[in-house]
Amino acid sequence: MLVGNRNQRAGRTRSTEPALLRGLIFTETGAAMTPHHIKKGNRRYCYYVSMDVIQKRPMAELRGPQRLPAAMVEEAIIGEIRRLLRTPEIIAGTARALKKERPDLDEGTVTTSLMQFDDLWKALFPAEQARVVQLLVARVTVGEDGLDIDLRRDGLGALASLMTPVRENAA
Repeated sequence: MLVGNRNQRAGRTRSTEPALLRGLIFTETGAAMTPHHIKKGNRRYCYYVSMDVIQKRPMAELRGPQRLPAAMVEEAIIGEIRRLLRTPEIIAGTARALKKERPDLDEGTVTTSLMQFDDLWKALFPAEQARVVQLLVARVTVGEDGLDIDLRRDGLGALASLMTPVRENAA
């Protein structure tokens, strides 16, 4: 019974605490960084580690950070998303893009919706937060100079569309 359900149980275990940047974070050399964790007592320490380290490539070929604390990187990404969602250029571009799909939306409504991102983020479960990050972030590159975040423009429109209520036409 245990052998037969092993894959199903493993999937449930992994999905309860999904890594926010799974599949999105890379080193400056292009190597993927994968989520890992260690446990000490009852505490769980999560981090991202480069596939270069996992595959034991020679240290001379490695550039930039190879291991990063997950909380630090994820907080930086969320902080950058929050900052970008408040910039007038992003709001205006998102409003223009949404106008094609939803003519009932004006820039004020889109602005209000994007400003409510913090409240939305706090209300989401970890799996939903990971889904939002997958929607908004195309790639994160880790280098010696810091993080380089590539956002998905279409993801911003989709997020704003989801956050704005649909107005019903009065007949």
